[in-house]
Amino acid sequence: MPVLAATVSGSMAIAQPALPIAPLPGGCAPETLTRLVVRDISPGVAAADSRAQPRTMVRRGAMQLRSEELPDLSRGGETRLVIISEPDVWTIDLARRRGVHSVDPGPEFVVRAPVLPITPDLPALFATLEFGCEAAFVAANAPKAAQVGAPWGTSQVSVHSVNIGEHSLAFLMDSRTSKPVIITYSKAERAVFSIRYDAFRNDQPDNPTLFTPPKSVQIVEAATAVGKP
Repeated sequence: MPVLAATVSGSMAIAQPALPIAPLPGGCAPETLTRLVVRDISPGVAAADSRAQPRTMVRRGAMQLRSEELPDLSRGGETRLVIISEPDVWTIDLARRRGVHSVDPGPEFVVRAPVLPITPDLPALFATLEFGCEAAFVAANAPKAAQVGAPWGTSQVSVHSVNIGEHSLAFLMDSRTSKPVIITYSKAERAVFSIRYDAFRNDQPDNPTLFTPPKSVQIVEAATAVGKP
């Protein structure tokens, strides 16, 4: 039976059935506060699309995550903030200063933050790739670079790849820091999804307030919530 876990992917974070995947040893649990800024640069995603706008995420351990987006004009300026501190999940619209609190029913009280959209045909290994643990995934599955020291702006990148049948993952990793720069998922030699990292810091000081809702936001319980926050 699939377990329930708090999951954040794309522009949503909800309590949803987690796929029966084989996680990395120990799962994704950053030991230090990790902050990353990403944007979707997949084929067909226009620059003005809400998916192409930067999204900031902060992770700490296996049970805490914060995800904040820019205002979405296609949704009336909705500014989505999701805070997970297991088992508590808050989904907040900062523009309207309203939010909904829900409780993850368990039994697995961990955050899942998959990099790739989870589809039925996605290889199980690829589903274990999570925001905040990209370097660990590369070290475990593609430690040898196909190309080293390729120029990238003022830096240099290494190219790593993982192939399973017609599915492939390509990683551009900063050669000096081993931090992700771009990750691309392809199927049948055609790029399907690509994400760019505008920032990645895993040396941030602890800040417990990041994982609690702003005091100025009106919070209602999920059981009594009416409409979208």
